[in-house]
Amino acid sequence: MRIDYTAALVFLLSATSALAGHNCKCQDANGQYDGLTAECCGENGSGLCVHNYPGPNNQCSSPTNCINSGQFVQCCQRYGVGGAFCWD
Repeated sequence: MRIDYTAALVFLLSATSALAGHNCKCQDANGQYDGLTAECCGENGSGLCVHNYPGPNNQCSSPTNCINSGQFVQCCQRYGVGGAFCWD
């Protein structure tokens, strides 16, 4: 039974890290898109989620680590960009 709890904990921690982040920007093989990054930064997050644009690398930044990277990628793709680059 102990292994089941450990596996569940590892899964939950990895799921959280995949959803939340400190930095994202709209970017694909053709370059980065600062205007769309600003737009998606405004759409991503609410409530206690603090985010701002631009960061030092023209990214959307969240000191509270609450950018949903999956939603950010979808936002960039909705505007025709291949994806987003997100990092901590």
